[in-house]
Amino acid sequence: MDIQRIAVIGAGIMGEGIAQIAAQAGYRVLHIDKDQTALDRATKAMDYSLERLCSKGAVGETKDLVLSRIQQQCSFDGLGDMDVVIEAVYERIDVKHALFKEIEPLLADHAILTTNTSTIPMETLAEALERPERLVGTHFFTPVQVNPLLELIKGSRTDEGLFEIACDLGERLGKHVLRVKKDVPGFIMNRLTGAMCIEAMHLIETGAASVEDIDEGLNIGYGYPLGPLGIADLAGLDVCLDAFTNIWTLDGKPDGKKPPEILKRMVAEGKLGRKTGEGFYKYDARGKMAGVAVVVE
Repeated sequence: MDIQRIAVIGAGIMGEGIAQIAAQAGYRVLHIDKDQTALDRATKAMDYSLERLCSKGAVGETKDLVLSRIQQQCSFDGLGDMDVVIEAVYERIDVKHALFKEIEPLLADHAILTTNTSTIPMETLAEALERPERLVGTHFFTPVQVNPLLELIKGSRTDEGLFEIACDLGERLGKHVLRVKKDVPGFIMNRLTGAMCIEAMHLIETGAASVEDIDEGLNIGYGYPLGPLGIADLAGLDVCLDAFTNIWTLDGKPDGKKPPEILKRMVAEGKLGRKTGEGFYKYDARGKMAGVAVVVE
């Protein structure tokens, strides 16, 4: 299958990153979001990201040439001309199901539909599709533009040939592809890092250790560039809460995986991490860490 045209639906942090790397790889990209404001913000973010990458020699083309491959719009016009459609909307089953029901009748017979999710099994998402064999799961990692990792998930009904085409596409996008062999909630990396983040938050709740000591212990002792609380801030605490809730619910609600109360409280207060300027740490206007926000007595 000769992939030439890729649609990315969703102009959040993940959608903008996926659209950018697809354009960097030479593909024509149709970037769709029903909110023009979100598309405008994504344009500014991609412009800034490409400016930095080009200045470091990390992109072999000019910023303007890469951006010229991206067409943005608020409708699904032209979706039927796409070879691959990458859904990158909010991490909720009902939201993704509603989108699938709307777009599946518009897709070409040969098109691959991929769903970008960090936790939700393909079997669950495929329930909304008439042709579940064409669904492949993707889990890109933040920030998409520089993080080399990509999990690809094959559902029980996913066509094997299409899955291999998706794996090849992932490599063409410059990613190191991890094939997830069993369609479990949270896949591989989020089950590992999620368990670490949840336990770190429980330690904060009980006053067992400070934010700095937990993260510095992982930095110094294990070589992590970010500790679990810094990772949670970077991903977005609202995103973490959704992910942990999905894993906990779909796993049958085991006590050890229950989303921590401190996380629920911080999300309710709008303290979502780096994107809002405060989470477990404080951040300046450029997103640079500027001290600890959560103090353990």
